[in-house]
Amino acid sequence: MNLVSIITPCYNAEKYLQQTYQSVSSQEHQKWEWIIVDDCSNDSSFAILQQFAKNDSRIKVFKNDKNSGAAITRNRCLEEANGDYVAFLDVDDLWAKEKLKKQIEFAQAKKAIFTYHDYQLIDPQGVFIKNQLCPKSLVAKDLLKFNPFATSSILIQRQLIESHSIRFKKHLRRRQDYLFWYEAIEACGKAYGMNDILSSYRLIGGDSLSANKKKMALIQWKLYRKEFKLSLFSSLYYFCFYAIHGLKKYFLK
Repeated sequence: MNLVSIITPCYNAEKYLQQTYQSVSSQEHQKWEWIIVDDCSNDSSFAILQQFAKNDSRIKVFKNDKNSGAAITRNRCLEEANGDYVAFLDVDDLWAKEKLKKQIEFAQAKKAIFTYHDYQLIDPQGVFIKNQLCPKSLVAKDLLKFNPFATSSILIQRQLIESHSIRFKKHLRRRQDYLFWYEAIEACGKAYGMNDILSSYRLIGGDSLSANKKKMALIQWKLYRKEFKLSLFSSLYYFCFYAIHGLKKYFLK
């Protein structure tokens, strides 16, 4: 049975931790290690995580020396990982109990290095908003048009990450995961999707349906120009697809 390293950065998430822990501990695939790095939370998150680890040796809890952001925190998680696969679980998201089992079986059947699945959007209280369906497969350049993934839907063979030294870009405070997915898919050639809704993505804070999306649009534009080094024309071309996808995802049911 394959060991899965579950990667979770944590910051001020005390009100969600028990639910997230329950979704991990109830997995049908039980050979996992849950690596959580607390990014100097101001609430009781770290104490709660320490209690989890005390009761389950598969849970490994660490704490940054100073608040460092999601990229550095996720990279710290990766440094501690030992699994055959790496699964990403944001601290406020939830997994269906069959998530790991089904996704590993799918990855092995497809001989796929990078896999993902459909998911549902929920509000801060966990109330269902809508299902989010993903394409059956995609290559890296498809991500320039849109990012269909929820972080908590992704499973990658750790060997790919280590052999290509893929890490989250620490100079980026937002969208580091987007660049990580791009580089990982570029390295393995293609990502494959499952038509199963196996996780719940919680819309909170800046990611809520009512939030101002202008800031995120500006970040996306800067990524095109500075990270991907696209021409003005190419940036405009891909940005049109990005904007349309954003409208469909967050405002159309």
